[in-house]
Parts: sequence; C-alpha cells; structure tokens
Amino acid sequence: MNDVPVTPIALSIIGVIAWLVFILLYALYWSSGYSLFQNIIVTIVSFLIAGLVIGLMWMPWFHLSGERR
Repeated sequence: MNDVPVTPIALSIIGVIAWLVFILLYALYWSSGYSLFQNIIVTIVSFLIAGLVIGLMWMPWFHLSGERR
C-alpha cells in the first residue's frame, strides 16, 4: 500500500507558491496606501490563513494514518 500522501504534498507546494505570489503582488501593487506596520500585519495574517488551510488539508491524512497503526 502506498503510504506517501502525494495529493497533500502537491497541494501544500501549490499553496506555498500561491501565498508567495500573493505577497509579491501585494507588495508590488496594493501596499502603497498602508503603513509598514499594516503591511507586516497583512503578511502575518495571510501566512496564518495559508498555514491554517494547509493544516486542515493534511488533517484527513493524519487521521487515516493514525488508524492504520
């Protein structure tokens, strides 16, 4: 049986790349009207949201891998 979680790995990589693209676009186009503090907060909050989405995506795999042992 294949124990490598290919789908969550691929989606995690895509999620990280999408977050980096968002931060780059935000820094280049949308951040001019905000202060440095606000830009840092946007970066931190977007990082937390991306981490939450990726973590929730991994939850079913961790649940299933725990039952097999």
